[in-house]
Amino acid sequence: MKWSTASVVLTLATLAAAAASEAPAVLEYDVVAVKRKLLLETTDGERALEVGGHAQSGDVLRTGSRSRAELVVAEYAARFVVSSKTSFRLAHDRPGVLLEIERGSLRAIFGKLPDGDTRERLITTPSAVLAVRGTDYGVEVEKDGDTSIAVFEGTVEVWDNADVGERVFVQAGQSTRIRRGKVASTPKPHGLSSHDWDQGRRRVSQSMGGSQQSPGMGAGNQAGSGGAGSSSQGGSKRHGG
Repeated sequence: MKWSTASVVLTLATLAAAAASEAPAVLEYDVVAVKRKLLLETTDGERALEVGGHAQSGDVLRTGSRSRAELVVAEYAARFVVSSKTSFRLAHDRPGVLLEIERGSLRAIFGKLPDGDTRERLITTPSAVLAVRGTDYGVEVEKDGDTSIAVFEGTVEVWDNADVGERVFVQAGQSTRIRRGKVASTPKPHGLSSHDWDQGRRRVSQSMGGSQQSPGMGAGNQAGSGGAGSSSQGGSKRHGG
């Protein structure tokens, strides 16, 4: 079969359009608050981001010691208050995933999407997937990938990253813990306010697996007062800056 030049051009254009329609949309994340260091990984090393700056899908960021930052994704009515020594990727290769947390902690606040907008808004960790239904919650990822979630408003649907266990719905005032390769624990009351979380006062309750305080979670690790507070001060040298 002979192909005319016009046919070849039309075929290539059709394939290109199809590929573009399947490619994940690139999202922009606005930096609206920074205390000390918010660092963006680049091919030439790390670059500091300041208030008014932007990052986008696929970027890898981290906060430094005694640092915090706040990012907004207007398109998804999402705000992320990132605590100190937290490493995360602005995800783009999995539909609905807005953040992949490698280690550390943050608070996620989601506004209501327009009527008829049914897009998922997900956060992933090495051990868990978190889906929201218009909510406010805190999530902390430990060095081994284990994840703790405390919900302050709304509901979070949680399941293990391998999607082999039962899904758990965590309501406001409840928390759950999910160990890497395991299913989520039964939700239990956490007794925390969102202000406690922001200030780094996160005493581990029975729902998070014990009665001791999380490493670096005491009031002595507060990085100021008000909105976004610091979190876990423990971490590898990679997280020390």
